[in-house]
Amino acid sequence: MIEIVYEKEKQKPEGNEGYFRIPNNIRQIGEITGTQKIYIEDYAYTYLCRIATENSHKGMAAILMGQSNWKDGNSYLFIKSAVALEEMEVSEEHLAFTQEIWNHVYEKNKEYFPEQEVVGWFLSIPGCSMELHEIICQTHLNHFGGNDKILLVREPLEKEEAFYRYEDGKMSRQTGFYVYYEKNEPMRSFLISQNAKQEKKTEEVDDSAVHTFRKKVEMKSETEEKYKFPVFKTVGVCAMAAALAVGVLYANDYKKEKSSKTAVASIKEKEEEPVKVTPVNRTPDENTKSEETEEVKEEIPKEEVQNSQPANVSAQNSYIIQQGDTLTKISIKNYGNAKRVKEICELNQIQENDLIYPGQTILLP
Repeated sequence: MIEIVYEKEKQKPEGNEGYFRIPNNIRQIGEITGTQKIYIEDYAYTYLCRIATENSHKGMAAILMGQSNWKDGNSYLFIKSAVALEEMEVSEEHLAFTQEIWNHVYEKNKEYFPEQEVVGWFLSIPGCSMELHEIICQTHLNHFGGNDKILLVREPLEKEEAFYRYEDGKMSRQTGFYVYYEKNEPMRSFLISQNAKQEKKTEEVDDSAVHTFRKKVEMKSETEEKYKFPVFKTVGVCAMAAALAVGVLYANDYKKEKSSKTAVASIKEKEEEPVKVTPVNRTPDENTKSEETEEVKEEIPKEEVQNSQPANVSAQNSYIIQQGDTLTKISIKNYGNAKRVKEICELNQIQENDLIYPGQTILLP
């Protein structure tokens, strides 16, 4: 519903309340009843909706500024600007207006809105019920006492919103309000300054990220130069140790093979000797064969049979990093899975999140 109101440029209410005028172009939201009429300028309303949407994952608060007037027994509240309290922790159970927060509000008021006064506050809490929590009500009474101060509550996910004022001993929900459109230079200047600060902050973050990346690359290069010689030295020592181990294994195998041949020859000699045994329940030949078989089994030690198999010898290989490689891809490419990433890092004295470059040579376990 849109209501167009045409009034004289200036109207003088009774008493000492000063001059004020009713805005010409307005949009009505909800039903307007009672003796209080709330008007919020479009710049301020859009700003509040924006900070609520951008911070829909957490609570946000803001101070509302403008002016309040009376005419013919009716209260007219004009919200012309708003200042977000970005450093304030906001939840239904925790609201704290510290002296630092109020100092911030006073500074912005003096800098951008010198002719306006605090007329209320704004609250955006995800999942907030329109039935106000007692902490919210108490905070309003502590800092925004009187029936000429209002509270605008907005649920950022469902976009439900409502104005409240203290009357008849409780926080009463208002049935509707007006959004009006007019030239609002103070709020426009404030928004421009906020956008400039946000852009500057983004640029500083980007520059910081670039510097951090460059520094990390330089540190990586220095580390590679530092460990280049020790790595090759370690590879040489490992190769020598592997060769020595192979030689020892072959020598042990030769000794075991010679010992096995000696044992077999001894068994053959015993087989050739005739053995006479008096049969009991079987023939002499059967008894003799059984005893010879038992003797052969006793002659060959189990340890020699178990140790006769040659041991596998592990060797280390080098790998040249290709375009698009990661430590995980290298492990999968060479071993079929990503379980060897930790071993690759330990062997090359690097971390899993370190940068690697195409053409760089690393060792594989």
